[in-house]
Amino acid sequence: MTIEGYTEEEFGTKLGVLLSPARPIHDVEYLKGRDKELDTIKRCLYAPGRHVFIYGDRGVGKSSLGQTAAYQYQTAGTKPIFSSGSPNDTFNTIVGNIVSQAIGQRRTEAIDRFEQQSVELNGMRFSEGHEATGIDLAAAIRSVGDAVELLSQVAEQSVKRCVVIDEFDTIADPVERNKFAALLKQMGDRSIEIKFIFTGIGRSLDELLGAHQSAYRQLETVELLRLGWDARREIVRSAVESFGIGLNADVNWRIAMVSDGYPYYVHLVTEKILWAAYSASTSADEIGWDLFNQGLADAIVSTTAELKRPYESAVLHRGQEFEDIVWATADHDDLRRSTNDMYESYKVIVGKRRDGRAAIDRARFSTQLRKLKTLSYGAVLQQEEGRPGWYSYREKMLRGFARMQAQANGIELTGERAGPRQQMHVGNVRIGYHGPSIPVGVRSGKTISEWEDGKE
Repeated sequence: MTIEGYTEEEFGTKLGVLLSPARPIHDVEYLKGRDKELDTIKRCLYAPGRHVFIYGDRGVGKSSLGQTAAYQYQTAGTKPIFSSGSPNDTFNTIVGNIVSQAIGQRRTEAIDRFEQQSVELNGMRFSEGHEATGIDLAAAIRSVGDAVELLSQVAEQSVKRCVVIDEFDTIADPVERNKFAALLKQMGDRSIEIKFIFTGIGRSLDELLGAHQSAYRQLETVELLRLGWDARREIVRSAVESFGIGLNADVNWRIAMVSDGYPYYVHLVTEKILWAAYSASTSADEIGWDLFNQGLADAIVSTTAELKRPYESAVLHRGQEFEDIVWATADHDDLRRSTNDMYESYKVIVGKRRDGRAAIDRARFSTQLRKLKTLSYGAVLQQEEGRPGWYSYREKMLRGFARMQAQANGIELTGERAGPRQQMHVGNVRIGYHGPSIPVGVRSGKTISEWEDGKE
């Protein structure tokens, strides 16, 4: 095997610490490429009455950033409080859950002495145990003022307290979402120093503040973009090197490319590659192409059904050209692309095929492309408003899955064009990844590992 000196349990346990495709990261050591955002949040939380809203596309790592920031802020000896929104949640159920968690966390006053925490509301006393369930507390909350009173009692029991409300946009009722704006306003007026970190997709920020524009001064907004190149490569490099083996630089670049800047794919592909290395029947000094291909294939199988389903609807039992068309839509780092640009990508992809297939003409390509907007074809694309002939992915993370599928079938999506290639640049990891930034070496035919960030 390539990785030696570990039992399977030891290897799996260590790998689970280094890589987290299935759960958010909460340790700053493993959160790569988010230093600027962490500093912004930390400085914001110093200010009395200030809270944070982290927004961005699904899958860019908002939950990991929120949890890591909360652990950095939280008083030593206690954990942050985490609550996740859902379509069935209301303002009362979320606040009830928060308070229930808070009074269930005992305070340590001596090495072996614990003090029970409790709160009172409307003549009822709630303490640790059955009486302090989130359901009981939610039923007792009659207004935003009641929620503020409960949280003020929680604040009195802890020096510093941080609450993360994840996936805020999934709370279905806008009336319930807007109550949180009133909550922040009243907490600020009463100097209740519990810090809230919300995460959600971009549009939910306006929905949160729609009824209370004055709440803007209570919230620091942090936009989270896709990971830059340096961060993607560092995740892979640090995980591989932790096991004392080498990493082919070209393989590292390729993982960075197929991931499309989404942490989920970087972690998942790297995890599967390392398992392949651990299980290999032959020894090797580094992670090379064979292990990459095996790990990539395993990662595709393990990708969540939510991401697989639209892709499969678009390509399975369709005409021969549909998979090439879908790959063409993912062949560039720009999130919004024109039909003409995608058709150029499509022609290059067909030219890389070894089965002699011919490219369809531009008119048929446009017709087939429009089908990818429909539900029967997975609703992969959406029309850009006010820009005829321009498209973007409805679910941005699906681009990464399309790239992985293309790579697994021997088609490297590098943004290559038949005509003169354009000058490209590398996104600044300190401000997030905007694209386009396919490494120049990939386009020019140079070995990727000869290319250095920011240079041709």
